[in-house]
Amino acid sequence: MRSSRRDENRYYDRFKRDKTSRAFYKSTAWERARELALIRDNRLCQHCLKRKRLTPADMVHHIKPISECPDLSLTLDNLLSLCNGCHNKEHGVEGKKEEVVPANRKARFMVSKANEQLF
Repeated sequence: MRSSRRDENRYYDRFKRDKTSRAFYKSTAWERARELALIRDNRLCQHCLKRKRLTPADMVHHIKPISECPDLSLTLDNLLSLCNGCHNKEHGVEGKKEEVVPANRKARFMVSKANEQLF
């Protein structure tokens, strides 16, 4: 994780997230559930995989939000590995610029499939 993203996360944790949520996301139980979700999904963004793109996952998303279904907060079937961009799209975060890839740059792709059990 880049230092600027780490700083953004610290800012969000400190000033925007409520104390209960902050405690949950720092808990050992969440860290274990998060790690299991990332391992299950091969640390790849599942939305990007559906579009045949390989993108490392930096987030684990709750399919059903904790605020609506707190009993599913640590349930592996309710967790989905996503890249930061896809996670922002899930939550409707505006104002983030997408990185533009120069036209003369070649990309290599690997074919892989998303975890079909989640969709």
